[in-house]
Amino acid sequence: MNERAERLETLRVRAAREREDLTEAIATARFEIDELRRRWRFAGWAASGLAAAATASWKLFGRNSLAARVGRVTSYASLLLGVGRGINRLRKFW
Repeated sequence: MNERAERLETLRVRAAREREDLTEAIATARFEIDELRRRWRFAGWAASGLAAAATASWKLFGRNSLAARVGRVTSYASLLLGVGRGINRLRKFW
């Protein structure tokens, strides 16, 4: 073989090795990117689930919720019933 053919063969082997290294590096980078994407996707799902649960909880148990309104009405009704009983006791006493 002459010097030029040897040089070309060496370059071919070197190019093949570099292509394999590049393929491996790209595959590793793709795997890491997919893994990162999967983690962020899960974090997004978890965050949206927590937000939905918090919103539902606020609607059910918040300051202006139906349960809070019923609690306030019950408190007022209890207060009025107590005052009514007190007035009845005073009326019986007199």
